[in-house]
Amino acid sequence: MCESNVYLRKDDDEKLIMENVAAITPIGEDTFLLKGLLGENMEVKAIIEDINLMGHKIILKSL
Repeated sequence: MCESNVYLRKDDDEKLIMENVAAITPIGEDTFLLKGLLGENMEVKAIIEDINLMGHKIILKSL
């Protein structure tokens, strides 16, 4: 499987916001649409801080 978990980092706090994310699509300036494996969607305003494909972990930084 190629899904990843997405975390949102704000200051020194890192919070899991979505599991099993299959796709991330930019939909505006600093805004992304996260698409889950089971069809769920989440819009988040952030910047990409780190993508670890081997670790299945994506970290977005809150604005």
